[in-house]
Amino acid sequence: MNAADAYSIKLATDLSLSGETLLFAEKYIKNGEYRSCIFRICGKSEPEQITFGESERLPRMVNDTLYYIRYSKEKETLISMESGKEPRDIASFAKIMDYSVSGNNILIVAAEKTDNDLPFYGDRLKYRFNGRGLLRSYYGLFAVRDNPVRIYGGKFDVLGVRENGGRIIIETSEFGDDYSMSDLLEIDAGGKPLKRITENSADIHDFDVSATGRIAFSGHYGLKPWEISSIIFPEEGEKIILGKDSNNTVISDSFAGARYSVKFHGDDLYAIGQEKSSSFIYRVGKEITKLTGDRRNITCYDVSGMLAYAYSTQDHPSIIHFQKEYDLNPAVSGKVADAIDMDGGEGFVMFRSKDSPTLVFIHGGPHDSYGHSYFIEFQYMFQNGYNIIFTNPPGSTGYGQEYAKACVGDWGGPAFNYIKKFIDMAKKKYGINGNMGITGGSYGGFMTNWIVTQSNMFKAAISERSISNLLSMVGTSDIGFWFNTLELDIQRPYTQEGMKRLMELSPISYAENVKTPTMLITGEEDYRCPIEQAEQFFIALKLSNVETELVRYQGDNHEHARAGAPKNMLDRLEIKLKWFDRFLKG
Repeated sequence: MNAADAYSIKLATDLSLSGETLLFAEKYIKNGEYRSCIFRICGKSEPEQITFGESERLPRMVNDTLYYIRYSKEKETLISMESGKEPRDIASFAKIMDYSVSGNNILIVAAEKTDNDLPFYGDRLKYRFNGRGLLRSYYGLFAVRDNPVRIYGGKFDVLGVRENGGRIIIETSEFGDDYSMSDLLEIDAGGKPLKRITENSADIHDFDVSATGRIAFSGHYGLKPWEISSIIFPEEGEKIILGKDSNNTVISDSFAGARYSVKFHGDDLYAIGQEKSSSFIYRVGKEITKLTGDRRNITCYDVSGMLAYAYSTQDHPSIIHFQKEYDLNPAVSGKVADAIDMDGGEGFVMFRSKDSPTLVFIHGGPHDSYGHSYFIEFQYMFQNGYNIIFTNPPGSTGYGQEYAKACVGDWGGPAFNYIKKFIDMAKKKYGINGNMGITGGSYGGFMTNWIVTQSNMFKAAISERSISNLLSMVGTSDIGFWFNTLELDIQRPYTQEGMKRLMELSPISYAENVKTPTMLITGEEDYRCPIEQAEQFFIALKLSNVETELVRYQGDNHEHARAGAPKNMLDRLEIKLKWFDRFLKG
C-alpha cells in the first residue's frame, strides 16, 4: 500500500433526513484538494449525486427546497434550490458554521472577512486559536432580510442556533470565551436576549430544542477537561449519562472527522454515548434505549421518523445505515485489531507476525480514546510490514470518571506504566520479538517525548505536534494557560513553585537522557501545541548528538495528521514509514 492508496477513501458526512429521503455529503481527496458533493437516497434506492461542483456541504431539505453551503478558499455561501429551478445565493461570508431555516426565517452563524495585513492588538487571554489564527473576527448570528443583518454577536463566538418555530436558542461563548466555555441563551427574532438557559458556563458538545420547546445539551458544567459528559435538560433540572460518557471521543485520522449531535424527534431525544472503545446512538424517552450495535464508531446521524446514521469500523472507513447499508468503499477491507481488556482500560493488537517490527501508538487528549474506527495510518503501517499496538491507558475516556481522571497531576507515570505492561503482555501472547518503535501526537507526542527520556526500550520514535516544555506551553498555547494548570494540578503556573513543578513534569528537563533516534513533526500554524515545543526538543537532542529530524508543514495547524493539506498528509505517511524502516528494519 502506498500513501495515495491509503487516502483514496470516501467518507459520508452531514446526514440530513426529510421524510424517507436522506441527504449527505460525500467527502474525498482529488488533485491534492478536499472535495465534497451532495447525494440523495430515496427509500431503499442507491445513492444519487445531486450536486456536481465538488464544493458542497451541509445539505438540508426544508419544505421541498434544498439548502446547502458552497465553499471556496475565498468565501462560503448558503444556497437554496427549489425543485426544477436554478440554485440561488442567499448570503456569503468568510466562513459559515451553522444555519437554521424555519418558515421564512433564515438564521446563519457565520464569520465575516477581515484584513489580515492590518496590525493586531490583543487584549484577551484567548487572542488566537488553533485553526483560526489571530482572532480578528468572531462568529455571529445573522438574520437574512434583504441583506444579512447581524442580530447577535460581539467579541465572542455564537457557536450554534436551533429554533422550533417559537423558540430561538443559541450557543454563545460570551460568558466564558477565554476558557472555551459556552452558554445557551433564548433570544427573540430580533436578537434580543430573553433568557439564559444554562445555570452557568459549560463545556457543550451539542444542543437541540424540541417542537414542544424542551431543551437538552450534551456536556458538563465547570472547567474540568477530564469530566465525563451528561445529557442535561437545563430547564427541567435533570441529567443522565449514556453508557460511560454522553460524548464521543473515539478518535480517527479520517479527514471528514465526526460531529457530535443531539437531536429531538417529538419529545424523544437521540444522542451519542460511549462505552469503552465504541460509540452508540441512544433514544432517551420514558426509557433509555440503545439503538446501534457494538464495535463501531458513529460519525453522524439524523432522525425524522426514521433513523439514519454513518459509522466507521476498524476495517471499513464509512458505512451509511438507512433501511439498508451502503458501503462507500466496497473495495476496502482493513485489518481488525484484537481488543484486550487490561486493568480497567483496553488495548489493541494488529498482529502480522512474531518477527515483524512493531509500532506502538499513543493517542492525544489525554481524554480521548482509540477504538472501533478506521485508522488510515494503522492500516498503512500494517500493510507495510508492521505489527500495530495501540492502547487506552489511564486518562482515556469511555471507562468511567475515575479512569479518565487517573492521569491528572502526572501525565507521564500512569500512562507509561500501563503501556509497558500491555507491551509485555502482547509479547508473551503473540510471541513478538522484533524491534519496536513508538509514535503519538499531541498528548501522544508528549508521551513519546517523555518515554524516550525515561527509557531506551524503543529503537526509534516519531513525536508529532508534541509537548516538551509544559512551562513555555502555558504562555504559547491557545489553551495552555488554563489547560496545563488544571491537568497538572497547579494553581498558579508563574510562581516559583508552579514553574518548578511544570519543569519537573516536562520531557525537556530530561533531554540529555535520550538515546533513541527521534523525528519531530508539526504544523507551522499549530497553536495548540506550538512549533516551539518541537523546536526546543529538536535542539536539545541535536546538542546531545541524538539522531533527529524536525519536519515542519507550512499552512498546517494542530489537525495536520487528520485534516492537513492532502499533499502534506501523504508526505507525512511516507516519511514516517522511511524513518521506522531505517531503524527497525535496517
